[in-house]
Amino acid sequence: MAFATNGAATIHYERMAAGDGPVVILLAGAGRPSTDFDYSFCAPLVAAGFVPIRIDSRDTGRSTALAGDVPDLHAIKAAALGQGDAPPPYGIADMVADVLAVMEAEKIGAAHLVGRSIGGLVAQQLAVQTPGRVLSLSLVMAMSRSMADAVPDAALDRLAADHIPDEDAYVARQLGVAQANGMVADFDAGRVAEEARTAWRHGVHRGGTARHFAASLAAPDLRPALGALRVPTLILHGRHDKVIPVARALETAEAISGAIIEIDEQMAHDGPPRLRAAWGTRIAAHLAGSPNTT
Repeated sequence: MAFATNGAATIHYERMAAGDGPVVILLAGAGRPSTDFDYSFCAPLVAAGFVPIRIDSRDTGRSTALAGDVPDLHAIKAAALGQGDAPPPYGIADMVADVLAVMEAEKIGAAHLVGRSIGGLVAQQLAVQTPGRVLSLSLVMAMSRSMADAVPDAALDRLAADHIPDEDAYVARQLGVAQANGMVADFDAGRVAEEARTAWRHGVHRGGTARHFAASLAAPDLRPALGALRVPTLILHGRHDKVIPVARALETAEAISGAIIEIDEQMAHDGPPRLRAAWGTRIAAHLAGSPNTT
């Protein structure tokens, strides 16, 4: 196992291929460990000569957990809307610093970045902060600013009450999430349960999803700064995404010069096997066509 250090945070990461090909850094969604980027996703990248490195964001997997920090999501939402001052336990910039620590540990000057949901926010902010270190962006379920103006209070209440004492409880939670956020045709209870157990055994931290959500609520509006980016960008989004509306992906594409956006009519806010394989194949083609691939 490999780890990098950023202050008090220890960040676990894993190379998914040997060799010295161009590096692709994989950043998962809120509260999700790096196992979401499984071998079916990584295989097309490896076949195309890339070296994927999947990262457990802080509060996921084998990386540092901040289990003692309980964010007041309603206060953070209000602050994001200009009402009061309630900072999250950590911000997107801290998660960017974690990724840069991995890059330093591996002596990576620049890399392709793939981000899913909040992982895409981290990728975009890293590109804005240190554009010379980003060869391309691939954003799945994309947003480029806080969702504070769109997320219902009931969703924050559910996150605040999210208590998962054991593996079976996590499986039950993920079955509910898959039914709520995915396409009916993709729901497979056995598959969802198996993937939930894989994630739990790799590392699911109490309150991690809420703390990630707090960071995304407090995220800055990146759109003005994104206009200066000149990196090949691909955005993949679902027409039926109820968590991040299509409008958020479209405005992200509009903010980044030359960005390609593809709206999948059979995709929601979920990543079943058929989509993971399709994303890997599409992103591999995007990277292979990038002028920054060396």
